[in-house]
Amino acid sequence: MKITRVEAIHLRLPEVAAVADGTQESLLVRIDTDAGVSGWGEIVSCSYVAKAVIDAPRSAPFRHGLAAVLIGRDPGDIDELNKLLRETTAWYGPGGVVGHAISGVDQAMWDIRGKAAGEPVRRLLMPDSPDEVDCYASVLWPDTPVEVEASCNMFIEGGYRAVKYGWGPMGADPGLDEELVSTARHTLGDDIDLMIDAGRAWDATTALARARTFERYRPRWLEEPLLPDDFVGYCKLAADSPVPVAAGEVLTLPEEFARLTDTGVAFVQPDLGRAGGVSGVHNLARCAPDNVDIVPHAYGTGILLAASAQFAATQPGHLTEYTRSTSPLARDLIDVDLKFCDGQLRLGDSPGLGITVNEDVVRRFRYRE
Repeated sequence: MKITRVEAIHLRLPEVAAVADGTQESLLVRIDTDAGVSGWGEIVSCSYVAKAVIDAPRSAPFRHGLAAVLIGRDPGDIDELNKLLRETTAWYGPGGVVGHAISGVDQAMWDIRGKAAGEPVRRLLMPDSPDEVDCYASVLWPDTPVEVEASCNMFIEGGYRAVKYGWGPMGADPGLDEELVSTARHTLGDDIDLMIDAGRAWDATTALARARTFERYRPRWLEEPLLPDDFVGYCKLAADSPVPVAAGEVLTLPEEFARLTDTGVAFVQPDLGRAGGVSGVHNLARCAPDNVDIVPHAYGTGILLAASAQFAATQPGHLTEYTRSTSPLARDLIDVDLKFCDGQLRLGDSPGLGITVNEDVVRRFRYRE
């Protein structure tokens, strides 16, 4: 089997608001083969720049575009191709947007491998992996406590067992921060987990003060309270915080994750659209210390959701993020072989990532300059 085409597909809503909702815009990767098998992946990055990383023609050594390197090669040789992609982009990689683009390509190659083998990706990674994973609903913080209450009630009625609220107004006003968290906890009750995503709003001193305030509301974790590379701050926070700390969604390279795990955070959250795809995050998990839970960050389309759920099935915690954005790119783009029931995603037996792309949605939202 040989790769015949690598296509970067940029999707964008007609209006993109200045809010932390990555489902307003997506960059997909489609890889076609001469065997008629195609694979899909999702890149979580600046879509315009990442598309150029894929589309760029061959150039001087170590600065090629990914598509030019992949054409004519066997997509089943995933480890060798990942190594080759790193080598041929060494002049402007390996981290940042180059690593993001490779992540989407890696997902697509695993999708192809699973389809060729007739198996879901999780069973290629771990043959005895379960057929369901726990999940938490993930949305932005509403602006007011009244809206938080309405949102929580919707998730209760929907059968969710865990909910994460993030970004939005969180961070600027300590009084409003506590009111939002208090409303969420009191509405959800004692039996539903609450996660708080602070959206990198604070320094370590402020984050510790907020954690001590939030402790009484029993959040499962406090996510991304600091800048992604503030490893010194995370050391201080993880040592003293009464609330478990989660971080890592922006990191790309293994050495960055090694520094993060050394800080003592309880949950590490690699994004399969940034941190090397299925291969990269699987390798990170194998190297992670026993006292760290690996929970994939997955705020995107159904491609990222599917890839993350397949990976999560191989982890001891069996937990993944479940984006509940109303964007059509999150809701309508992909038909996924997943069923939500009683706080879990039940994974089907469809091969690869178990997805079908809605080509009408692609045509509707495809961005062209």
